[in-house]
Parts: sequence; C-alpha cells; structure tokens
Amino acid sequence: MPKPLLTVLSREEALEIHSKALDLLSRVGVRFEDPEVAKILLDAGATRSNGRILIPEEMVSEALKNTPKRIDLYDRDGKKVATLGDGALIFNPGSAAIKILDYGAAEPRTPTLEDLKNLVLVVENLEFIEAQSTALVPGDAPIEIRDVVRLYPILKYSRKPVITGAFTAENMPVMLEMLRVVREDAWRRPFTIFDACPSPPLSWSKVTSRNIVDLARAGVPSEIISMPGLGATAPVTVAGATTLHHAEVLSGIVLAQTVSRNAPVIYGGSPALMHPRFGTTLITAPESILVSLAYRDLARFLGLPTHTYMGLSDSKLIDYQSGAEEAYSALLATLAGFDVISGPGMLEFESTQSLEKLVLDNEVCGLVKRVSRGFGVSVDEIATEVIEETVLRKGGNFLLSPHTRKHLRKDVHIPQVWDSTPRSRWSGRSIYDEAHATVIKILKEGSYHELSPDVMNELNKFYEKLWMKTSSKPKYV
Repeated sequence: MPKPLLTVLSREEALEIHSKALDLLSRVGVRFEDPEVAKILLDAGATRSNGRILIPEEMVSEALKNTPKRIDLYDRDGKKVATLGDGALIFNPGSAAIKILDYGAAEPRTPTLEDLKNLVLVVENLEFIEAQSTALVPGDAPIEIRDVVRLYPILKYSRKPVITGAFTAENMPVMLEMLRVVREDAWRRPFTIFDACPSPPLSWSKVTSRNIVDLARAGVPSEIISMPGLGATAPVTVAGATTLHHAEVLSGIVLAQTVSRNAPVIYGGSPALMHPRFGTTLITAPESILVSLAYRDLARFLGLPTHTYMGLSDSKLIDYQSGAEEAYSALLATLAGFDVISGPGMLEFESTQSLEKLVLDNEVCGLVKRVSRGFGVSVDEIATEVIEETVLRKGGNFLLSPHTRKHLRKDVHIPQVWDSTPRSRWSGRSIYDEAHATVIKILKEGSYHELSPDVMNELNKFYEKLWMKTSSKPKYV
C-alpha cells in the first residue's frame, strides 16, 4: 500500500549531525544543576570540566544500544492502544497551558479545575485525538500540588493514555504513586508519558533531571522535549539548532540509561523561532517545523520513538491563521510519521487552550490521518473492470455501483463539523459556532468512563491526603 512519507535529511546528513552532536557532548559537555545527578554520570564514565559534564561517545553509543526501539502504550484500563516507534500518530492536546480562551472571547483567562474536567470530557469524545494530556494548569489549585491535581479529572473520567509532566522534583514520585492507585501495574503497562525538558543550551535543571532519574527507575516512559529557541538559546540556522537539539536529547537518553538499562525514552521536542523584533516563540514558523522534521529523521536514523509539538497555532484567536497553522503543521507531522503529536487546541505559543479549537482540530487530525494512510493498488481498487462495466453499460454513473458503496465506507473520510453542505441546506453558522455547539452537546450528552467504585474510593483518599499538605480544602470535579 503506497503511504506518503516525508524526510528532509539523507542518511549521510543525519550521520553528520549525529557526529557533530557527539563532539559537542564530549568537548563542550552539559551542565547539570543537581550535583547528585551529575555524580550518576561521573560514576559511569563521564568527566567534569569547568563545571560541565563531558559525555564521551562510548557512553552515548552504549545508551543508544540499550534504549528500547519500541514502547507499548496502554489505556487506563490496561488495554494496549499503540506501539510507539512505528509512527503511531497519537494526537493529544499538549501540556500545561496557563490560559483558556472561552467561546466568543478575545482575551483568555486563568483556567480552573472545572475547565480541565470539561476539556477531559471533550477529548474523551473526540475520535482522532487519541490521548489526554494535563493540558491546563488550574489556577484554583494550590501551587505546591498544581501539577499533581491535574491528573485527578483525567483518571476519573477518561481511559485514554495521558501525556503529562511534573513541575517539581518532589511531586514526580507522588504522581507515579497516583497512577498505581488507579492500576497496580501502571508502571509495567504504562498509560502515561512524562515530559522532561532540558534547558537550552546544553543544560538540565534540578527538577527535570531528577524527573528523568525517577522515571527511569520506575520504568515509565519519559519524553525528552528539547526546546531550542532559534536565534536566542540556539543557533538561528536550522542545521545548528537541530545539532544542539540532538545533543540535548542524547544527554537525556544517556542519563536515563545510566540510571536504568532499557528505560523507555521518547525522542521529542518543541523548537521555536525567536521573533527578532518581539521576542515571541514561534512554534509554527517554517524554521521551527524544519527542525522538528530534521530531528524526526535523526530519531529514525537511531530507531527511536518520536514526539513533536505540531498541529497547533501561534495565533491568539480561532481565525484563518490558527486553522492554516494547525493544518499545515499537523499534516507535516503526520507525513513525517511521529508517534506522539502534542498541540491540538493550543494557541498563543503553547500558552492557551480552547475547547472549540479542540473540536476543529479533531477534524484536521482525522483528515491528515486519512492522507497518511495512503491507498491500496489491488485489482479491486484499480477497478478497471468496474470502469469498463460502468462506462459501456451503465452510462458512466459510478454513484449506484456496488463498488462505490463498498469503498465509500472504508476509503472515504468525511469531516463531521466542517461545512460541506450546499447553501440551500446550510445552517448559516460558521464552523466556529458549530464547534461551540459540539462542545455544548458533548458536555451535556457525551460519554465518559469512570473508575470502578472501589478504585474511585482509593483515588479520592489519595487526593484528600494530597490536599492535606496545603491549607486549602479539596476541590472535587
């Protein structure tokens, strides 16, 4: 079956960038804020120079040899959803937006736990957004537990896999234990992926490096999200930013494998072009997209599962720009064959979420997945006998052909919210209005998947203990 596949680097070019990244790691090295994490690498064969950890090529090669090339991902209830490493195309809303844009509003506001619950319910009912994420940071939760409480409404209402992350080193173990409250083997059959971000250029904070250590010890997948800012924290050239990005991800892989051989790691990223006038981080700039496509080829060269932030928009409103940026970046991510794609619903440089945009982006995800699936060239699909029969004996009308009915069901994808009606049957509403109507319908009538009463009771006990660390009363949604 012919399937479109996008590449930007030849094998020779990928090898060249990989070699340069190895050279950076061995000569320039990486700064680790946490001395205990640095010691883990030093004890394994790295060296120290000017406060930086120099990682020799041999350590990288050994780490890559031990990194799993495939990762099975499950849902909350233990059913296998996908194998990462085969271009799984798992779209999710992306993590940690600090604002939400309401329907009809021009200015976003601070989200609440109730907003996160609504987002979870919407995603649960969207066919082509196949994973949840801790997509909003609820402003009505105490700051010291704000990362952990985001898991509560997702675990309560959804069985889809979850993309998440911790804001502190202390809360990572708490989040991991919360998963085991829901399913005892949640670490062995993971339904969560945790983001861990280096701090470009070539540095790891105490929080994220410790997160990598804890995840590796637990055997839970970590997604290393390098975020080079082209022209600010990385070279402005695509090749230079890609090389820096690659070196940072390799350093995270080495740390994970040093802690625990065969620790599951996903090669991810969220590159951005720093606007030379405004200083904004343009996620959907062509240069940002090219870095993502280039590191996808590097991950393919190494045989590693992949993640990206694409299928999103830098626009502040749901407008022409937001649709164009969402569609073109989602299509490129799909054709490149990423495993995990974070971004649907996102606006304003990854800072804002919109429920209406999630609905519209779900339509884009369905369309680009259809393109990625390609088409068959069997005798039945080439259909010369059908063409001959229809042209010579049925007046050239394929509409009534059994062949059309058969393949219409399995080959043709028709969006549900996008407008494809003739004007005589058009409602007169924009697709933005239609998306809002869909959101309201889902929140009133949509399905969701609650936990069993026994497990829900245990989760509530854990949740209550979590809030006891603060001076606030638990907020239930």
